[in-house]
Formats: sequence, structure tokens, C-alpha cells
Amino acid sequence: MQENAINNGFGASLKRWMALDVGSKTIGVAVTDPLKVTVRPLKTLIRDNLDMDTEIICQLIEEQQIERLVVGMPRHLGGQRSTTLNLIEPLVNRLEQALEIPIEPAEERLSTKEAERLMAEAGLAVAERRKRRNEFAAAVILQWYLEESQ
Repeated sequence: MQENAINNGFGASLKRWMALDVGSKTIGVAVTDPLKVTVRPLKTLIRDNLDMDTEIICQLIEEQQIERLVVGMPRHLGGQRSTTLNLIEPLVNRLEQALEIPIEPAEERLSTKEAERLMAEAGLAVAERRKRRNEFAAAVILQWYLEESQ
């Protein structure tokens, strides 16, 4: 058994998966539980520059014991490429150079709308919803990814 991988008795390590919802000003972050059954919003990072964004994400990956990173890749409803991809691809390239874990693209269309619905259902105030929109969208992206991978 590897030193930093806890074995659950079924041969799978108890490490988490993480998702990012990358925007021009913020990056929403969500994680799974170690068994990859539940997803929770973790935090919203304020974007700085490519180097700092990469460093902070790498620190979170280490702290949270992440074994897979899922990144929401925006497309328009018709499937065309979104201009937001121009902000995401350089970050993904840097993360691929810095990390030794798989980085997977994921569908994110309508994730923000679903995040808004979930936050409203949970009774979060409008100001709180604005602050946490991206981390909840990251949680939606990760939940969808988990459902597709089962």
C-alpha cells in the first residue's frame, strides 16, 4: 500500500476528486468525499494571475488529497466553443505541467443555473448566492461528472 493512500479494504484509495468552475474573475472549487459519493462546494478563489492561480490550486489539491481534477469547459447551448475557454485553457495547461494527476474536461452548460436553483432551495440570501455561485457551479459540474462516470 502506498504511504499516502489509505486503502478502504476494496482496493480503492480514499482520495477526493476536485472540480473547478473557472471564470474571468473567480474560480469555484468543489470536492467529493473520499468515497466519491457526495459533493460539496469548497470555496471561491479570486483570480490573480496565471502563476498565482496555479499555485493556489496546487496547494488546495495537496491539502484536500485530490487524485483527479475535473474542469468545466464552457460551450454555448448549440455546442459552439465559448470565448471563456481562452481563460481556461492556459490555466489547464499550467496545471498539467505542475500536477501528476489526471485533469478531465467536463460539461458545464447550465451548471450556474442549476447552482442558483440549489442555493435558492437551500435558502441562501441573494448576497450569499452571488458570493458562492461559482463554488456551487463547480459542485454541480462535479456531481454531473460523478454520475456520468458510474
